[in-house]
Amino acid sequence: MIYLDHAATTKPLPIALKTYQDVAKQYFANPASPHHVGEVADDLISQAKTIFTDYFHIPPDGIIFTSGGTESNHLILDLVLHQFNGEPIHIITSTVEHASLYDTCQLLEQQGRLSVTYITPAKNGQITKQQLIDAVRPDTKLVTIQLINSETGISQDNEMISEFCKDHQLLFHTDAVQAFGKQKLSTTFNYVDALSLSAHKIHGLKGIGALLLKQPKEWRAPFQSKTQGGFRQGTIDAGLIASFAACVNDYITHESKRLNRLMELRQYVVNQLKHEQLPISVIGEAHVTSPIIGCLSTSSHGDYIQQALNRKQIYVSTRSACHSKTTGEIRSLTPLYPTEQHQHYFRISIGYFTSKSEIDATISALKTT
Repeated sequence: MIYLDHAATTKPLPIALKTYQDVAKQYFANPASPHHVGEVADDLISQAKTIFTDYFHIPPDGIIFTSGGTESNHLILDLVLHQFNGEPIHIITSTVEHASLYDTCQLLEQQGRLSVTYITPAKNGQITKQQLIDAVRPDTKLVTIQLINSETGISQDNEMISEFCKDHQLLFHTDAVQAFGKQKLSTTFNYVDALSLSAHKIHGLKGIGALLLKQPKEWRAPFQSKTQGGFRQGTIDAGLIASFAACVNDYITHESKRLNRLMELRQYVVNQLKHEQLPISVIGEAHVTSPIIGCLSTSSHGDYIQQALNRKQIYVSTRSACHSKTTGEIRSLTPLYPTEQHQHYFRISIGYFTSKSEIDATISALKTT
């Protein structure tokens, strides 16, 4: 098997599985319980939080554990609605956001709970400052823009967006689910106010993620509960949290080596596609710096390529996993290519442990597809 769909999910590390199993067996008590074993579980969560606080430079109460990236994106919208309850709320986002944010914005807009301006990025896939200037209104409260797109691999300019938000006194949230593990984020909170993460994108388990807040005390918590500072209700799972923290710690320990490895492998894929003169172009080749390699075939439909590779036990995708059952237009490609070209798209997304021999085998298979 050759797995090249790491943007969809990653294989859990042994430490992720072992940590979860060990903690779930030994520290199964409810962390909110006042007895000794509950306090021990709560202490374990506090220890896990230090991994995040040390890397992201935020306070411990700025870490809100969620069920994953989707809930984290939903939660930031809920918090904004609560923070500005009774006021007109306008937010700025983009047309290329993950469905968990884009679709939810559309729903909230239909319900009349807020208004939204959707910016279509420029032809290079990036949002410009002029577009933000044109979109801002007196009632704008939040700008939420993803850091790396899951289908094109194109990154947004956080520093520019942050400068704009500070100039206009706006909150800035970024969906960093695809970015964490693919680029350094240790200084991200120099620019953003909130950030979404998911464990299963960095070789962790599914069912755990986080919304990180730079200044949690400036937010109005929706609930009176002491659990997670009143930002989220429900029993929290010490095993999942400890497992997530173990993966984050593993990544941080090897960050430079792994990021260099990902960029080396990305360039190897691009070079091999060129060397073999395959009828495939790489999206954003000149400026994409992520291991997500969006491809357009000039000879075959992406679905055909995906199915042909699938028969050879090589696994790529034809769109974001959240939309894998749909056909037609791909929103993230709309700024870049006419809709009729979208059917020729497929994605190779490599991981830390992808080998060059696996890439060679994939290129060889593409030659006969």
